[in-house]
Amino acid sequence: FATALRDAVGRDKVIGAVDSRGGHIVVHGWKTALPLTAVEAVQALEPYCDEFLYTHVDTEGLMTGTSIDAILAVRAATSRRLTAAGGITTRAEIDALHASG
Repeated sequence: FATALRDAVGRDKVIGAVDSRGGHIVVHGWKTALPLTAVEAVQALEPYCDEFLYTHVDTEGLMTGTSIDAILAVRAATSRRLTAAGGITTRAEIDALHASG
């Protein structure tokens, strides 16, 4: 599927959404966990996507802060642009993520 999508529309038009909870990818409305980490997913999808949207589901919507370490691990796994979501609440978190690239 990923190859067909990339070939049909061009990699530059594909954003891969990667959602994780408890360290594993979740699908079906965040209800089903897969035996795959966010880092593994990003590495596998990188040839097909121009950028990624990573959601740290553990902290999404809680306004308690995010896991900078989890986001930085995903950041380190790809050379593509990364947008992070999930619990980011302070300017300090934004600045720390921005400084990481």
